[in-house]
Amino acid sequence: MPKLAEVLRGEIIRISRREARVATAGIREAKIRLTKTVADLKRKIAKLQGENKWLVAAEKKRLAQKPQIAPETSRKARLTSKGVRRLRRKLGLSQANFAKLLGASTQTVHMWETKEGPLRLRGNTLASVLSAREMGARDAKRRIAELETKKPGRKVVKRKKARRR
Repeated sequence: MPKLAEVLRGEIIRISRREARVATAGIREAKIRLTKTVADLKRKIAKLQGENKWLVAAEKKRLAQKPQIAPETSRKARLTSKGVRRLRRKLGLSQANFAKLLGASTQTVHMWETKEGPLRLRGNTLASVLSAREMGARDAKRRIAELETKKPGRKVVKRKKARRR
């Protein structure tokens, strides 16, 4: 009898395994298809991320370039305090943000806006003001946001108090 029980048990196991294999065949094929699709998508993502890095680097390089203007344009340009004030308001910027955009200090922008008569600016500053004339409000705000993210915060250094002798 023990032999018959072992033979029966073995036959039941063999038949149940075959039935399980037949029942899961569709699932196995779907799993293989999905695995191949996932691998293909991972390759595509890696390729797109590489292209994205390249495009971001190219865009940063393009935005980092200093504005170049022709010497004739800078000679013909007439800047006054009213013009600077009007440009800042057109861009919808505060004096501090306008100063960041131009690479100047807030005090300098304030002085430009309050000075009487024409402004005499140097090369780089004049170039940045003239390039700001061609910007729109969205471009200016986007550029300021990029400048803020590019610049790391300053380190605060505690100074020692002077001793009295």
